[in-house]
Amino acid sequence: MNRQISNAIADQSWLAFSLRHAKRSLQTVLLALLLPATSQGATADEHKLAPSVTKYFQQFCYQCHGETSQKGDRRLDQLPAVISADDDAALLLEEALDAINRGDMPPSKSKIARPTESQTKHFVSSLTDYLSQLAEAGATQSTVMRRLNRFEYANTMRDILQLTPEFFDRTSDFPVDAIKEGFDNQGESLSLSEQQLERYLEVAEAAVDAATSFDVQQPSPKEWHFHGSDFNGVHSYQRAPVTWRLIVDNDYLEIGHGQPSERHPNFVPSLARAGGAPAEGWYTIKVRAAAANRLNHGYDHREFDRFKTQRLKLALWVAPEAKLLVKNAADQRRLSAIWELPDGQPQEFTQRVWLNKGAVPFISWTNGVSSKGNIRLVAEKHHPEVVRSTTTERDAALLGDPEAQALVARLAKNDNNPLLSEVYRGPRVRVYNLDLNGPEIDQWPPASHQLLYGTQTDASKLALQSVVQKFARRAFRRPVTVESVDHYVQFIQQRIAKGDSHAAALKLGLAAILTSPRFLYLDEGNEETGTTLASYELASRLSYFLWSSMPDDELFHAAESGQLATKAGLQRQVERMLGDAKSNAFVEHFTDTWLRINTLGSMPPDPKAFASYYRDRLEDLFKQETRMFFADLLKNNRSIVNLLDSDYAFVNDVLAQHYGIENIHGEQLRRVALKPEHRRGGLMGQGSVLTLSANGIETSPVVRGMWVLENILGTPPPPPPPDVPAIEPDTRGTTTIREQLDKHRTVAACADCHRKIDPAGFALEFYDPIGGFRQQYPGRPGKRIAVDGSGQLPSGESFEDETGLKKILVSRKNRFAETLTEKLLTYATGRSMTSLDYQEIKQIATACAQNGDGLRDLVLGVANSQTFRSR
Repeated sequence: MNRQISNAIADQSWLAFSLRHAKRSLQTVLLALLLPATSQGATADEHKLAPSVTKYFQQFCYQCHGETSQKGDRRLDQLPAVISADDDAALLLEEALDAINRGDMPPSKSKIARPTESQTKHFVSSLTDYLSQLAEAGATQSTVMRRLNRFEYANTMRDILQLTPEFFDRTSDFPVDAIKEGFDNQGESLSLSEQQLERYLEVAEAAVDAATSFDVQQPSPKEWHFHGSDFNGVHSYQRAPVTWRLIVDNDYLEIGHGQPSERHPNFVPSLARAGGAPAEGWYTIKVRAAAANRLNHGYDHREFDRFKTQRLKLALWVAPEAKLLVKNAADQRRLSAIWELPDGQPQEFTQRVWLNKGAVPFISWTNGVSSKGNIRLVAEKHHPEVVRSTTTERDAALLGDPEAQALVARLAKNDNNPLLSEVYRGPRVRVYNLDLNGPEIDQWPPASHQLLYGTQTDASKLALQSVVQKFARRAFRRPVTVESVDHYVQFIQQRIAKGDSHAAALKLGLAAILTSPRFLYLDEGNEETGTTLASYELASRLSYFLWSSMPDDELFHAAESGQLATKAGLQRQVERMLGDAKSNAFVEHFTDTWLRINTLGSMPPDPKAFASYYRDRLEDLFKQETRMFFADLLKNNRSIVNLLDSDYAFVNDVLAQHYGIENIHGEQLRRVALKPEHRRGGLMGQGSVLTLSANGIETSPVVRGMWVLENILGTPPPPPPPDVPAIEPDTRGTTTIREQLDKHRTVAACADCHRKIDPAGFALEFYDPIGGFRQQYPGRPGKRIAVDGSGQLPSGESFEDETGLKKILVSRKNRFAETLTEKLLTYATGRSMTSLDYQEIKQIATACAQNGDGLRDLVLGVANSQTFRSR
């Protein structure tokens, strides 16, 4: 049906947007249709470098970056007298200015002349003005165009149709959005392919259909009551050989094995056979369960040691359809809740979940022992009389393997003994009942239908013009006239005339609106009408900054009434929006892209060397920790200096154990005070950052050092020369990474950059590839090499470990504030910052510092800035 949309709409001159035109410069067509033509950027004027700048370079820089030496492959004595904005020389000047602003240049060496403070101040001012003039002369006057990225698109579709987030699992196969400077919302990088256009059409039609309830009967709520004996376990009277899923006395399901993402779902087969949930909606699930033998099992087994301080945990999952209940189909299942189980006496747990039609809930012991092999080890040590030979061992014996034959013969004497399931007393979970009630209908038609059509369920009785105009206003995020949407009405009427039902034709028309460039692209206006965003354009920029979604009615009203034009009015909206749950999207997506948290898991840790990473769900907990840390700063307006170093962290029992923090119990993350010996303050002590900056096998000071330069100091180094080989880690532990880098620095082209990159990375060498603290590198016992975390920055400041590095970074908090401001503005505007923006970036950061360095104040400063309010 999606081709009916594109082919029919393509007949209208307003939208040459069909698939048959997609191959012909589709994005150009979209942009041209969305906005009036804009003027092209003026040819960059050429400017002469001030003599005072050249003189400063000559006095203090030529010794290292002149005729006889070009450290870092940078030479300043051959700058042309006349430079244009797009010259390499302009970029070189920006790099030099950054290095001098940081205090890294000129270096603190006795043989190099040092300028006075007034000389440097005058130089910085002159070069800043010069670069600003270059940028202004070369700046384009065309409007920044930005397509909604995948995250924003899913959120917007959710809000415009009032669908649940679970519906948008179907956008997971959208093409990955291009990354620029770490961000995936940069206008110039967000292209639109034919494949993506096809998916927009398909998802739009499916989403409108899901939101609509024409001629649909109201579902009747139903109650299901299941006992432990209804689950897919083996009955105890059948003498089950293993204990990982056993139905005991028809009373309860006993689970003796579990993984964080369970391969073997514990579900009710009769519910799955009946088709799962009969209709989409909210359901209430109640589970009655308990833990057994957590402490009093009497077994000496290392896998059970963590249960001395950690309760057994039961997870509630949803399989979107029954076929995802099969073994190893875990990727698309959804985790809904994790409960800590009491010992002995069962307790009832309740969770409200959204189930699509056909979905099936199931449970698992999420922090259980890692495999049936563990149970076999217990049997071999404590119950050798029940151990039988395995199928693999018997097959090997049949093939003539003498060792297998001897083993099978020896174990044959146990064949008539009790089974392991009859004597095993290790920790396990007991599930007594599972009740399911729903769908819970609080209104009919559902909210999504009423948002689009009111309470009318007969499409033939609707006023098409009114429905279309109201929907288009929300979709295009601005007022629309009758004339501007009349073609949609005509399209719907044409479909009805050709035999479509009123409901089908109307849904096609609304789906067409959701494939319009005015929906898929943010309207940032036309610079010919001025550089400041109009009120509705500003409302959209604000909502996609803080919610990654469309404006709500109150924000639309603020735009219409002119409130956003005042500083007070804008601040009221920012405060309101930050207090809304939808601001979680800002916390999640900004930290994901700024800190590169979205790359966590791209180089998965070695499962043998770092089994706890998988057993304890550390990847998910690392993400939660960083987001909760940032959200707390934002909510309480705490100082951004905490991002550099803090005396608290957010952990649960598992993270606390991983970080060496004692006496923390429970699944929920909470704020805890840190002691100096914990060495966990700030972002650089968090597992997310430490894991994403490693390769899953070993650490690299280069990677971690680059992360600090890019995300903390805002000074990413240039890419390495193409002819220099990468450093391969010595996994045998015979040489340190410091020794390997010392050899690497013998390459002249590498030495200067590594002098900037490596020190911060060395300080973080106390943390292994999953952020665990260490004082020695891995290796053979007795021959492990001690970690050396000392270093010296180009400015001459030195430190012995990450604690000393953090102190230096805190002393440079103003530089960090500017970096964070630039990152926020880049994210908020969907474009890279230029020299023209740097003056205001400094002003925003300075104002924030004068007010206490609060993160919330910084976000308010960004939203009130001229850069944010401008096209």
